[in-house]
Amino acid sequence: MNNLKKQIVFSDYDGTIYITEENMLTNVKSIKEYRNLGGKFVIVTGRSKTSVSNVIKQYNIPYDYIISNNGAVIYNSDMQKIYEQSIDIHISNKIIDYLNTKENIEIFFYDDEDKVKYHNQKLLKLRIKTSDYKLAQNIEDEINSMFNEYIKAHSAFPGMYYDNHDFVIVDIVSVNAGKENAIKKLLEILDIEKEQVATIGDGRNDIAMIKEYNGYSMETAEIDVKKSSSKIFKSVSDALQYLRK
Repeated sequence: MNNLKKQIVFSDYDGTIYITEENMLTNVKSIKEYRNLGGKFVIVTGRSKTSVSNVIKQYNIPYDYIISNNGAVIYNSDMQKIYEQSIDIHISNKIIDYLNTKENIEIFFYDDEDKVKYHNQKLLKLRIKTSDYKLAQNIEDEINSMFNEYIKAHSAFPGMYYDNHDFVIVDIVSVNAGKENAIKKLLEILDIEKEQVATIGDGRNDIAMIKEYNGYSMETAEIDVKKSSSKIFKSVSDALQYLRK
């Protein structure tokens, strides 16, 4: 551990760990080296457990913990759930009623595993998908205004990492979730000091964790994300190299 500047790294996946196939191989190699030196590596993502599990298997990504659904759930290395924050069912129903007044959107519902059909059950995340950027921004702003005591909404642009580039998403989670809150909870569980943390991201849903832990962003990150970061790197591999003493 004396060979590392930080004891634990929390990294976003899409646009951070994964940008291209080529840089993915380099990042995985560097993650392995960082962990071999005694560091812990945590994947922090908006993806569901099923979705992030698939890419972990595909690329053989080493990790110690996973924070999924934008901070709503924490899993250990055995994929056992150790923490979750769900959205109140009453609030979920009110948000769904509001969303049903909108056109040109798709609504998806997530439990602690993956997408589900909604039957008035506990949800960890709601996701809105649309090709209308302005509509997504309006939905994000209106939901945060109407339900700010109970939830938080973030828009993102994941289309660049999929075959269909022309869509925007808005993710909604409990106000007690969020990547920064899940990180705080895991640090409490592991008894690790805040000063031993590095966070890395590229999207708007990463800003809070970057600000809270004086973290880093990717060169490809949105402008607001870069402004929030203390350092900017081309890749996760470069960031992990920097964290070696």
